[in-house]
Amino acid sequence: MVIPDNSQKTVPAFNELWFIIGDPVGIQVSSYYGWYNVPASGITENAHMHRGEITIRNPDTVVRRIKFIQFIIIN
Repeated sequence: MVIPDNSQKTVPAFNELWFIIGDPVGIQVSSYYGWYNVPASGITENAHMHRGEITIRNPDTVVRRIKFIQFIIIN
């Protein structure tokens, strides 16, 4: 997923789990499951797992990329 400079994208992922692949620098991700931000200290392992309304932010002045694995939950 490409995130333009100084922008954000919101993804409705209410019946899905999204896992961040790698450690994308300069990207901030928040959801009902937690918050991911590389410069932040004390990142827990579940910071790479997101669900619900996922907001992906790029506060930098350059275009950034982030990769996810998406799991769709089916009952």
